[in-house]
Amino acid sequence: MTPHILVTGATGFVGTHMVQQALRLGWNVDGLKRAHSPADLADSIDQFYEGVENPDITLLSALKAELKPYSDLGGNYSPKTAVKKGTFQWIEGDALDVASLCDLLAFPYDYIIDTAALISFKSSEDEETLNTNQLITRHVVNACLVNKRTHLVHVSSIAALGRPENNEPITINETWADSRFNTPYALSKQLSEMEVWRGAHEGLNVLIVNPGVILGYLPKKTSSAQIINAANGFNPIVPQGSNGFIFVEDLVFRTLELLQDESHWNCRHLMVSHNIGFMDLFKAINKVSRRNPFKFKLKNPLFSFIYILLWILEFLRFDLPISTHLLKSTRKKSVYDNRIGHTQSRKFV
Repeated sequence: MTPHILVTGATGFVGTHMVQQALRLGWNVDGLKRAHSPADLADSIDQFYEGVENPDITLLSALKAELKPYSDLGGNYSPKTAVKKGTFQWIEGDALDVASLCDLLAFPYDYIIDTAALISFKSSEDEETLNTNQLITRHVVNACLVNKRTHLVHVSSIAALGRPENNEPITINETWADSRFNTPYALSKQLSEMEVWRGAHEGLNVLIVNPGVILGYLPKKTSSAQIINAANGFNPIVPQGSNGFIFVEDLVFRTLELLQDESHWNCRHLMVSHNIGFMDLFKAINKVSRRNPFKFKLKNPLFSFIYILLWILEFLRFDLPISTHLLKSTRKKSVYDNRIGHTQSRKFV
């Protein structure tokens, strides 16, 4: 039987790629969007999967090839020539409105894939980020339980694993612990996961994926665009830490593979393909962009000066693109244990 799925956050970065790859598997897909959310990104993402070239796609393809020596995990997405086979339709609704969500999930979907989330690192939006992300997930879980939808995939983040004070590799079985390196966004994702595990205790089959910082194509402001602009820009400062990364097409490919095998359910899965320092990443971006701006690592005493300055501006309620929380987290050398056989957690239920 052909699966029929619902993708929440279908106008977002991960959601748009999830829709396109599911359609190419021959699945029928409904995409959840708010009434006034733009729906014109689908055509641009479709071009990516059809092999249509543009400067952004070419740059990201070259970057992926340049970063191949840092890639630790196989099973990446390979472009296919097959055209879309499944059917697609937009469904208007709001994940923050639990009543309407319950009505939508009365339809017998085979899988609910929850990609909706608010991503913000502004200190002025900390409380909104915490409340929104946990509430969205709570409503999705409750709507699944009410309608006896039995299979829920939740796209979380490596941020939900926390960043321990030590420099040991972070594993998928990491127990959350308070740390100066955790951001409010990280806490919001950890609280969202708790809602999913609650659903598991109440009878849902759940599958959680924890992607690293997501790189990839979307023709609007994304984490990829921000990182590329930072690498190629005139600002000479580079964070001295490291992080885990994954390209969006690989994240989606692996997620859709996992959900088709029941042995992967009721677990969470680490989705990090590249452990890399920010300086090495910036150098790779500069190389494929054919730019060579001067860069140096942000170390003390300059780090302390910038941190104090940010703290003062936050206290004065300036609207800044980054926060002291984010600045501290980029100082951490975070490495994720993504060896084969180490990316799936113990079964939770």
